[in-house]
Amino acid sequence: MRDLHPSSSATPTTARSSTSHRPTYTATLSCHDEAEEERYREQTSDALNEVIMAVDMNRDGKVGCAYYVVLDETLVIEEDVSMGGIETVATLVLQAQPTTIMVPNRAPQKLTEFLEKDAQKLDEDDATEIRGLYILRHLVSAEFDYDANKEALLGLYNDACSGDGMSPGAEDEDAMHCIGGSSHRRLMRLEKTVNLGSHLSIGCAGAVLSDLERRRSTEYLAPGAEAPISFRVKAITMSSQSDVMLISADALLSLQIMRTELHPNPQLQCLGGSENKVKESLSISGLLQALAGTVQGKARLRQMLFQPSLDADVIEERQTSIAVFLRPENSDIVASIRRQLKKVKNIKAALHHVRGGVDRIRGQLSLRINDWRALLRFTMIATQLREDIRSLAGGQDLSIYAKLQDDIDTQAILQAGEMIVNTIDFKLSQDTGRTEILPGASERLDELKDDYTQVFQELSDIKREVLAQVPRWAVQYVQECTIVPRLGFLIAVTLNPDTGEGAFNGRGVADDEWHQVVTDHQRAYYKNKTMVELDGIYGDLTAEIADEEIEVVIKLAAAVFEHENALIRASEILGELDSLLALALAAEKFNWARPKMTSENVLDIEGGRHPLQELLVPSFIPNDCFLKGGRGSEDNDEVDIAGVECEPKESSVLILTGPNSSGKSIYMKQVALIVYLAHIGSYVPVTRATIGITDRIFTRVATRETAMDDESAFMTDLKQAAFSTNFATRQSLVLADEFGKGTSMDAGAAILGAYIYHFLEMGADRPRVLASTHFHDVFKKGFLKPEEGVAYAHMEVRLDPEAKDVEDRITYLYRLVPGRSEHSLGLMCAAINGIEDRVLKRAQEILDMLEGDKDIDEVFSKPSDEDIKELKNAEIVARRFLAMELPEEGSTTVNGRSVRDMVRDILVIEEDEGEVGDAGSEK
Repeated sequence: MRDLHPSSSATPTTARSSTSHRPTYTATLSCHDEAEEERYREQTSDALNEVIMAVDMNRDGKVGCAYYVVLDETLVIEEDVSMGGIETVATLVLQAQPTTIMVPNRAPQKLTEFLEKDAQKLDEDDATEIRGLYILRHLVSAEFDYDANKEALLGLYNDACSGDGMSPGAEDEDAMHCIGGSSHRRLMRLEKTVNLGSHLSIGCAGAVLSDLERRRSTEYLAPGAEAPISFRVKAITMSSQSDVMLISADALLSLQIMRTELHPNPQLQCLGGSENKVKESLSISGLLQALAGTVQGKARLRQMLFQPSLDADVIEERQTSIAVFLRPENSDIVASIRRQLKKVKNIKAALHHVRGGVDRIRGQLSLRINDWRALLRFTMIATQLREDIRSLAGGQDLSIYAKLQDDIDTQAILQAGEMIVNTIDFKLSQDTGRTEILPGASERLDELKDDYTQVFQELSDIKREVLAQVPRWAVQYVQECTIVPRLGFLIAVTLNPDTGEGAFNGRGVADDEWHQVVTDHQRAYYKNKTMVELDGIYGDLTAEIADEEIEVVIKLAAAVFEHENALIRASEILGELDSLLALALAAEKFNWARPKMTSENVLDIEGGRHPLQELLVPSFIPNDCFLKGGRGSEDNDEVDIAGVECEPKESSVLILTGPNSSGKSIYMKQVALIVYLAHIGSYVPVTRATIGITDRIFTRVATRETAMDDESAFMTDLKQAAFSTNFATRQSLVLADEFGKGTSMDAGAAILGAYIYHFLEMGADRPRVLASTHFHDVFKKGFLKPEEGVAYAHMEVRLDPEAKDVEDRITYLYRLVPGRSEHSLGLMCAAINGIEDRVLKRAQEILDMLEGDKDIDEVFSKPSDEDIKELKNAEIVARRFLAMELPEEGSTTVNGRSVRDMVRDILVIEEDEGEVGDAGSEK
């Protein structure tokens, strides 16, 4: 005897639609409960969010990387980065956000230690709780072998190019000879996409492919297992940094371009949940992605943010697209397009769900109607947007316009939508909660449903026949005659909660025997001679209907998947359109302007603002910036050997001084963010800007430390600075915010002076540099010689030392003015922030001593005036006490005065004695 799950009710109900009035079972295509289906979909969702990465690094710091994106079914191979080091690894991890990272066991210790910081591990406070962003796996070095993995990649590439994709580990000898049977020609074809000279990355790609094969064979193809994800590779891409701005992970985080951190909910920190493992606080990424309406658009924006372009044509095309979207005559059309895009779901995920449902359908897993609805809506919106964009004034010359018109296969998309419309009954499906098939989609299914309708109508007559046979006392317990999928015709009887069986089991019925078949929490189901006869006449109609529905759904899915590439391509194009609309919305919403991009090595900003800070304050004071880097000796035929003629006559270095909290750091960051946004093709927060192509942005801005770091803050700063000195070119932008503050004043000033002088000494190849410091000795003691190419500025403040309220003694104007500020006003800032007056007074004394070149040790060895005054008062009290007349033994008075009053008079120091106040208190 087995229990029937309560969610699989056997009670038939009548559901109506515009095309059918047949009675319909509330059961889905399967007999599995909703909880199982939900678990499967969560498992699928988790798998779709996976990114599997392999990283390798040699002793010289060269970095190789490859990763597989499950949702895109794409293998991405990065070109080897020479001398990239940990900085490059950190950037790649931040960019890909892997759920699994693999490294060879021969990897340098510094790579392993860096990756272990954020890897999954048991929480020390809770041994059952796992925290971390990814799983870190150490593999044998053979997994990263270049020669073996090149051959594996070659075979996989040929299958991926065939358009059908290939599952890792599947053997297909014909695929190895799909191009004329020549190994050389196959290699030539592969090299068009993959740089086979990137030995480390090719080894990483092989490690990823081996892991995909293991996942298929061990986790998903084990006996009884049903794989939600096939882990096939549909595309192989090579990511090159040659046409992309280099910006390190430290810069991305310091500038708040990306600001990811562990989610505060511990359950979402592990990789078992379907939610994202990180949250995005206020950042450029979060700001722009919130303006996109689709998952595809957000993904495209993230790609643009991680790969700022150095191609002037790409930047110009994006800026022109934004300009067209912002034209007043296009406002209504653009608003309509945005509304349509918000209705677009993640088509790649929907296709994965449909594919998984088809793969598992015979394992009794149903398909949700929402997947079909999402696909149908997408086909309608994609074709509609293709027509809408034609109405944009000035849009005909845009690249995105050409893609929408030429790359979207409207016929294939409409065919997919038409097949869905002609097969799925969405109205009835909404009522029943299952995928319902329209009449006419299958002649066989229509016949079976007609038979079922006829039988269902006869069930009431059959019940009357059964009731006529049972004893009168048992009539109240016989509820109905029904049909249960896979079990056939049954008699439903009220359940006896004490025995767990039916309240009536057929006892007393002549010439008949009742057999209990199944129970649920309310009823027991029996078969008798009549039910067996009905089974023989009609068979298992519900099972036949379910089987036929499955066949119809499988045929529909197969037909839709014939147009899979067209659907995915359209999805990618709509994602690109959505990303451009998000940039246009940001420009409109935040009052950003179009920058002029130039090949000249100049940075000319008028009215620049910080794109995030201005959102947090009532008003933001804009500031200008002008820097001009080296021209490069190769661009000037008249240059002498030393390259002096190519040195910029304008400033290439701007050094900021001035009070704390005056806005120096915000100013430096806003300049970098304006340059960065311009290179993703966005408008920028300026009144006007001319920006030279910038190949790299280096920052020594924020010292990021964690409890797991064993390096000092100064050591971290030095590593960031070293990265910029090693890789900066004349087209780079370098930010150094208070570099050197982690050590002594003299050493810090010397290091800062040498750091800036290094860039000045590069002459024609000098980059543009923004630096801030409180080390005035850099200038006073000549650590940095005044010379052409260096400009000084400070943030203006207004001082009122006599103001009654401490907060009013200094007013920050946040306006950049030329020249150096000699004072940092640190004590005044300390007073504003609540430091006690006693501490401030002492600090002022020390500061006066330092500025007066006094010997602090000698000064501190002498007692202060207050100390001398206290000693004199103590001497007076002691002398008075010694002169006091003592009372007789057993008495507490002297000459009528109490001893207490006498002592009190001794402790009081009068003003006219030249001493101050009360030297004591009542004892």
